[in-house]
Amino acid sequence: MARPFPPCLSRLPAAALCCALLLPALTGCHGTQDSASLLADAQQYRQKGEARAAIIQLKNLLQKEPENAAARLLLGSIYLDTGEALSAEKELRKAKSLGLTQQQVMPLLGKSWLMLGQFDKVLAEVADDAAQPPSVQALRGDALLALGRQDAARTLYTRMLDGHPGQVEALLGLARIAALEQQLTAAELLLAQALKSAPASLDALRLQGDLQRLQGKNGAARLAYQQILKLKPGDTQAHIDLANLDIVEGRFAEAAARLATARRSAPGSLGLLQAQALLDFRQGKHKAALQALQLVLKAAPEHMPSILLAGAVQLALGSPQLAESYLRRFLAVYPQHLYAVKMMASIELMRGKTDAAIDLLLPVLTAFPEDVELLSLAGEAHLRARRYDKATAYFEKASTLAPDTAKLHAALGISRLGMGENSRAINELERASMLDKSTPQAGTMLVMTLLRNKQNDKALASVKLMEEQQKGTNPVLLNLKGGVYLALRDVRAARASFEQALEMDPVYLPALNNLAQIDLAEKKPERAKLRFEQALAKSPKNADLCAALAKLAASQGKTDEARRWLERAHRDNPDAVAPALLLSNFYLKTGAADKALELARTLQTGHPGDADALALRAQVEYSAGQAPAALDSYSKLASVQTASAPLQMRIASLHLALGDHASALQAVRRAQALDPTLLDAQVIEVAMLLSLNRQREALAVARKVQQQQPKLAAGYKLEGDVLMEQKLPQQAVKLYEHAFQLSKIGPLQVQLYRALQAAGQEREADTRMAAWLNEHPDDLPTRTYLAGTKLMAKQYGAAIEQFQYIVARDKDNVVALNDLAWAYQQEKDGRAQATAEQAFKLAPGNPSVLDTLGWIVLEQGDVKRATLLLRKAAGLAPKATEIQYHLGVALAKSGDKPGARQQLEQLLAANKDFPQRAEAQALLTRL
Repeated sequence: MARPFPPCLSRLPAAALCCALLLPALTGCHGTQDSASLLADAQQYRQKGEARAAIIQLKNLLQKEPENAAARLLLGSIYLDTGEALSAEKELRKAKSLGLTQQQVMPLLGKSWLMLGQFDKVLAEVADDAAQPPSVQALRGDALLALGRQDAARTLYTRMLDGHPGQVEALLGLARIAALEQQLTAAELLLAQALKSAPASLDALRLQGDLQRLQGKNGAARLAYQQILKLKPGDTQAHIDLANLDIVEGRFAEAAARLATARRSAPGSLGLLQAQALLDFRQGKHKAALQALQLVLKAAPEHMPSILLAGAVQLALGSPQLAESYLRRFLAVYPQHLYAVKMMASIELMRGKTDAAIDLLLPVLTAFPEDVELLSLAGEAHLRARRYDKATAYFEKASTLAPDTAKLHAALGISRLGMGENSRAINELERASMLDKSTPQAGTMLVMTLLRNKQNDKALASVKLMEEQQKGTNPVLLNLKGGVYLALRDVRAARASFEQALEMDPVYLPALNNLAQIDLAEKKPERAKLRFEQALAKSPKNADLCAALAKLAASQGKTDEARRWLERAHRDNPDAVAPALLLSNFYLKTGAADKALELARTLQTGHPGDADALALRAQVEYSAGQAPAALDSYSKLASVQTASAPLQMRIASLHLALGDHASALQAVRRAQALDPTLLDAQVIEVAMLLSLNRQREALAVARKVQQQQPKLAAGYKLEGDVLMEQKLPQQAVKLYEHAFQLSKIGPLQVQLYRALQAAGQEREADTRMAAWLNEHPDDLPTRTYLAGTKLMAKQYGAAIEQFQYIVARDKDNVVALNDLAWAYQQEKDGRAQATAEQAFKLAPGNPSVLDTLGWIVLEQGDVKRATLLLRKAAGLAPKATEIQYHLGVALAKSGDKPGARQQLEQLLAANKDFPQRAEAQALLTRL
C-alpha cells in the first residue's frame, strides 16, 4: 500500500512522519550500573532531561577511564535519546567490544542502525529467534517494515504477541502496518491496547500523535506530543514533531523556535536536521534545505524521509534528473507512495514520457480514487498522449470533487477541444476564467481557443472583460488584446495595445517582439531596431533584449552586428548559461569553433558544479567535432544526471565515432536500463550486435521489442535485419512483410525489396517496388535507392529512368545528377558530360563528382583536364580504389608512364582485392 502522505506539496511536513511510522521512537532508557560520581551525575542529568549536561559528565569520565563499558553504554543510550545516531552507534560498538553482553547492547545498537537506515544490517545481526527478548525481536520487525516487507513484519509481530500477549512493541508494529495500509481504525485499536498496557510509553504516545496527523487532526496530535514532554521534558523528537506540526500550519517562527530548543540538547540529531530542511524548503530556502539533507544522508544514506524530501528539493531547484535519482531510490522501497508517485509522474510528464507517467499513476489511483491531484495528473498524462476521452473522464471526476478549481475546468476544456467538442470546451474555459479572475491563464486559453475557432469578436469581448476585472494593470492582457486585434486585421489598434503594454513594462519582450513584427511587415527594420535599443537603454544588461537585437540583425544578414549583440549579452551576464549558449552556437554556425570552445570551457571552469555549464561545454565540443573531449564532458555530466537515457545515447554515439563498439554497446544498454522501452536504443543495439557478429543476442533484442510493442513495425523489421545477416532472406521477407503491414513506409518497402532480391525473387521485388512508387510518386528516397540498385546491377536504362524522374523534381540533387551522368556515359549517351558538369557546378569539391566528370572527359579525349580533375579527386579520397585506378589510367594516357606505374603499384600493393584489379594489373604490365 502507499504511504499515507498528504496529497500536495503544501503539506510536505508529513515527510517527517515517514520516519515516525517506519521506526519506533528511540527514546527508551535501559538499565545502568552504579559507578563513580560522574556516572551518577550523568544519570541524574538524564532523568531531568538535561542531555547535554549528562553527555559532558560522561565524556569527562571517559577521558579518565576510556575503557569504562557502563559509561559507554549510557552515553550511547543518551545519544539515541537526542537522535545523534552516528555517535550512538560508535559508543555502543565500543561498549560491546569492552565485554558487555549481547542482551545489554543489542537493543540499543539495533536502534542506532534503524535510525541510520541500516535495515539490512539489523536483519544480518539480529537473529530471527523467538527466544530473543521482545525488544530485540522488535528490531527485526521494524527493519522489515522499513524495507517495505510488511507481510514478513506482520508475521513476526504476531508471533511476538502469541508468546507475550499485550507486548507493546508488537502492538505498535502492527499498528504501523495498519496505518500503512490505510486501516486507521484498526491502527487506533491496536494503539489503544498498547497504551492500556503501557500508558506512559513514549513510543505509543508518539504513534498516537502520528496517527492523528495522518487524519488531519493536528490539535489532537499536538496534545499527544505535549504529553510526551510532560513525561520527559527534554525529549528531542517531541520538540521536532511539534515543530513539524507548526510547519504544516505555516507557523514558521514557532517551528524555528522549537527546533532551536531541540538543537540546544541535540545539535547532531538527524531528525533535527531533516526537520530544519523541511522548514527551509517550505520557506523557499531550497539550497539551505539541500545542505541540511546532504548532512543527513551522509550519516544515514538510506534515511527514507530525507531521500524523499531531497527529491522534492531538487525538483524545486529545477534539477529533475537529480530529483528522479532520489525518488527512484525511495519508490524502490515504497512503490505506491502517494506523494513520491506524484512527483515522479510529474517528472515523467516533463520528459514527455506520458505512458511511463500513466504506469506510475494507475496503481495508486486504485488506492486513492478520489485524490484530486492524482486525478489531475492522470488527466494531464492522457491529454498529452492525445487520449482525449480518458483525459476528459479524469478531469470531469476531479472537477466534480473540486468544483471550484479553475485549473481543472481549464484542463477539461482543453481535453474537450481535443475531442472536437468546441462549444463544451469553451464553456469550461469560460467557467475557469470566471473562477480565477486574479490570474489570466484560463482566460488566455479561452481567448486563444476562440481565435482558433475564428470567433474573433468573442475573443475580443473576453479579453476586454478580463481587462476590466484586472483594472487594466496587466501587460500580458494588453499584449493578448493586441494579438486579437491582429487577428481582426486592425493593425492600428494592435499597435496601440502593444504600446500600452510597454507603458506598464518598458522591457516586456512579447510586446516588443510583436511591435517589431509589425515594423518588419511594414518594411521598417530600423524602427524595430530602435524599439529594442530604447528598451535596452532602460535595462542595459538585459540579455533577452540583446538576443532579440542579434536575431533582428541576423535576419538582415548583418552577421558582425549580430555577433556584437550576443557578445555584449555574455559580457554583461558572464555567469549566465543562456547567453553563453546563444553565443557559442553562433560561433559554431559562423565557423568560429575555437571561440565557441573557449567560451564553453571558461564558463564550465568557473562553475565546476553547474550541470548546465557542463552540458554546454559537452554540446560545443560535440558540435565542434572534438569527440574525445566531448565524451569526457558527457561522461562527467552523466555522473550528475544519472537518470538521463538520452545522455547515455549521446555517449554511445561518441564511442561509435571513436570506434569503441564495446563501450558504445554498454552505453546503449545503460540507456535501456533507464528507459526499457527506448526504441532508438534497441534499434542501435541490434545494429551494433550485428556488427560484432553476435546474431543470437541481436535476435533476442528484436523479439523483446516485439513483445513490448507488438503493434509497432520496429521489432519485426529488426528481426528481419538479423535474418538477412544470417543469410536467410526468405524468412526475412515474411518479417518485413509483417512490419510493412503495420507501417507502410518507404524504408520498409526498401528492406522488403532487398530481401526479395536476395531470395532470388527479382520479378516480385520489381513488381512491388513499381506499385509502391506508382502510389507514392514523390517518395524520392525510395526511388533513389531503386535507381542506385539498378546502377550497381548495370541495368543502366532502368537506372536512367529513375534518376531522370528524381532530377526533374529536384534539379539540385548532386548525387542523382552524378549517378545519372555515369549511367549516360555507360550507355554512350551524349548528355553525359553536360549532366556531369551540372553536378560539378553544384559540388566542385566532391571527389565522386570530380571522378565522374574526369573519367567522362578522359573517355572523350580531354586527357589534360581529366588528369587535373582525377588528381584532385584522388587527393580528396585516397582510399577510394576506383578513383585511384582512374587516375592511373589518366596518367598513362597523358604519357606520364613513371607516374602511372607508381600510382598502379601503390594501388595494387595497398589493396588485396578491388573490382578493377585485373585491369590495373594488365595496364601495369603494358607500362
